[in-house]
Amino acid sequence: MLFGMGSLSLGELAGERMKVALEANSTEDEHDCFSDNTHNSHYYNEQGIYNVYTGTYLRTDGTMVDGPSIADLVEAKDKTAAKEILTQFDAARAQVGKLVTSAEKDNQHFDQLIASNNPQGNKLVNDTIVALVAQTGSIERAAGIIGIDSLNPDTADHEF
Repeated sequence: MLFGMGSLSLGELAGERMKVALEANSTEDEHDCFSDNTHNSHYYNEQGIYNVYTGTYLRTDGTMVDGPSIADLVEAKDKTAAKEILTQFDAARAQVGKLVTSAEKDNQHFDQLIASNNPQGNKLVNDTIVALVAQTGSIERAAGIIGIDSLNPDTADHEF
């Protein structure tokens, strides 16, 4: 689970789905280039990482499902680190949420954010990449705390 979370956070979401499109300023490299729904794809990918870590899931009817979690294992070993890691997860989720806000409230969708003539949009996407890289560091930290010493999430050959 931790390897998958780290690989989705780093190589896939931060790398393939954001960094490639941003560096190329290419709408063709946008994840959902035809539906203009990339902001939601990114957000729910991030939400899935969070759900796996916390052992929680909010159903469409508003009820919460929860159970044993990786967060519980980390907390059993190091309460301070568990709080710090969860704080970082919350920060990454909030940062990815800014992509949704940009699209839904400011009418600036991902393809507009990555345009070469949009330095503020580029910064928003880059700040999101940075938050995902930091989150991956927290995933690696959590792995170490529970005894996994060689997680090595997939970078998809990106350098961060």
